[in-house]
Order: sequence, then C-alpha cells, then structure tokens
Amino acid sequence: MQISLAGKTAIVTGAASGIGLATVLKYLEAGIDGVVAVDVAAEPPAALLHHADAVRLRYVRGDVSRDETAAAFTQEAMRAFGRIDVLVNNAGISVVKPLHEHTPEEWDAVMDTNAKAIYLAARHVVPIMMQQRSGVILNTGSISGVAGIVMQGAYGASKGALHQMTRQMAMDYAPHGIRVNAVGCGTVDTPIVHKSAAASGDPEKFWAMLRSGHPIGRIAQPDEVAAFFTYLASDLASFFTGAVLMMDGGYTAR
Repeated sequence: MQISLAGKTAIVTGAASGIGLATVLKYLEAGIDGVVAVDVAAEPPAALLHHADAVRLRYVRGDVSRDETAAAFTQEAMRAFGRIDVLVNNAGISVVKPLHEHTPEEWDAVMDTNAKAIYLAARHVVPIMMQQRSGVILNTGSISGVAGIVMQGAYGASKGALHQMTRQMAMDYAPHGIRVNAVGCGTVDTPIVHKSAAASGDPEKFWAMLRSGHPIGRIAQPDEVAAFFTYLASDLASFFTGAVLMMDGGYTAR
C-alpha cells in the first residue's frame, strides 16, 4: 500500500537522527509538499543536507524546550509552505538514573524537552490548525510511560505526562478537526539508547536486557516507527485520535 502525504506539510522535531530523521525521509518519500526539520544540531545531517528533494526541506536549529524555538519553527513553516498539517513532537532526552539521584537540573531538562516542549509547540501551532480546521499532532511516547522500568526516573515521568497530554489535546481539539495521537515506542535503535547504554555502566548487560524485554526478540529500527508515523499523518488514519498506540514488540503485553 502506497501512503501519500501529497498536499500536506509537516514539522518534525528531533530531526537530525533516529526516529526524527527517519520520519523526515519517509515523509519526503510519501510526496509531502514540505517539511521543517528541527534539532539542536548546528547543521542538518548529510542525509537531509544532500537529499534530492532538499527544496522541500527547511531546517531550524533550536532547543525545543524554549518558546522561541517553537515560535521559530512555526514561523518558518508558514513562511515557506503557508500551512501546517502535521506536527511530530519527537525530540527527547533521557537520564539513566533512579529518581532520587537526579539533580534538579537533570529533572528539569528531561521534563522540559520531553513534555513541556509539546505545550510550547501547541501554543504556536494549534491556533493555525484551528484556523485551518484540520491538522494532525503526533507525539513520540514510550513503554517507559506505561510500565515501570529501572533507572527511568524523570524519563518515565515525562513520557507518562506526554501520554496524558495526548489524550487531553485530542479531546480539546477534536471539534476543530485536529487529531492527536502518540506512538508508545518500545526500544528503538537510536543515539539516545546508545547513550543510555553507555551511561548504564554495563552496556552489554543493558543491551541484553533491552532485547529480552521484547517478546518479539529484538529492538525496533527507526524506519519502522517512521513508517507508522507516515500512516498516522495520512488521511488513511482519519478515525484515530486520543490513542496511545503501543509499537513495542509486545513489551507491554506481558
């Protein structure tokens, strides 16, 4: 089945690597009219910088936990493409510690990037979608927001908040033609997971723990999640809203 995003535009945060980068590339493959890729990286990755369809791409460098970044990527989308059809809140960070060992600064950084950033993006993007009477907001959730997982102190709390924000936004914005869903990812082979493995003190044990936790017997690849984000952004998913859709290799079915 060929999924088309023709006639749509999108903003994707955390777009320089992992799920975000894979999603931008999938959206371009699906014929989207334009994508604003957002990340803290100084330059877009080579995969975007030299992409054959780079004319449909814009890059905004910024920290999504800051309101000025949300304002900047919203303004760039409207300047370049004239509308915003899809917002993918994907940027995220993690600190691998039990709750009481987090510094206040670590707690704030995780909560601000993983949860507050969704509110900041909504401040700027939702009024535009309301005026359009249409839009899709997709949030990258996690098994850590559903199940207790060791050393996921602030991260688990932030993803639990993200899941509930998804439900709340879906209820508030459904009358305006806006759908809001989250994808509750299992472990995905991304830089943030590699960083967490290194921080664990025993990377080999950490990776083995991750694989064994998924009944399917492996972790996911970014392309798999990006393909689902492409479906959810399309008109084929028009009856989905308010859902936390677990894409976790069976992790939460245990």
